[in-house]
Amino acid sequence: MKVLIVEDKEQLADAIKEYLRMRKVDATVFYDGLEGYKDAKKGKYDVIVLDLMLPGKDGLSIIKDLREQKLDTPILVLTAKSSTEDKVECLLKGADDYLTKPFVLEELLARILVLNRRKGNAIVPEEVTYGDIVLDKLNHTISKGENSISLSMKEYQIMEILMTNTDHIVEKNLILDKVWASDSDNYYNSAEVYISFLRKKLDALGAETKIKSIRNVGYKMIAPGENE
Repeated sequence: MKVLIVEDKEQLADAIKEYLRMRKVDATVFYDGLEGYKDAKKGKYDVIVLDLMLPGKDGLSIIKDLREQKLDTPILVLTAKSSTEDKVECLLKGADDYLTKPFVLEELLARILVLNRRKGNAIVPEEVTYGDIVLDKLNHTISKGENSISLSMKEYQIMEILMTNTDHIVEKNLILDKVWASDSDNYYNSAEVYISFLRKKLDALGAETKIKSIRNVGYKMIAPGENE
């Protein structure tokens, strides 16, 4: 899951980002409203966490403009304003939820997960199964039977890409672009390192499902009994 945080209080924004990172949520932070808005309208995030009082462009204007552009990404508003009128105004502008400062990080995460599941008025599948392994998208684990192993953020991102594209070869450049983004050129060999980590974890589970390397192209998941 990818979350955008637009919050001008740097200490709070960084604390939220670190907490989400520890919970295997990929979070990006902007401290300026205009810069956050420019990134938000690209439509690449699952949930937007937005403060109201921001430099550059205030939160209500961001909500209004994003909704006018038909961007339906769920928006969770963070604010010190606690009156009913303020809450109603946010919701009428197009916000999906509202959390008053100060708040508990556990509640923030719970609200983010709920908004993500509601996205598009559909329930997001929390598990992906292929061969004899299961990828838990909420807890970021892979399992076989009763045994499971936790994945780091990048291990999870790579495994999700592979397990949702099992019908064809996944090019290495695609993995680099999605996992390392603008830094992909500097991390060209990292994909192989993380694939190695994932293979070791599959072996530790005793899984028969494998990750096959396709020379000079990329990788493909191979289920038990499938022709390589």
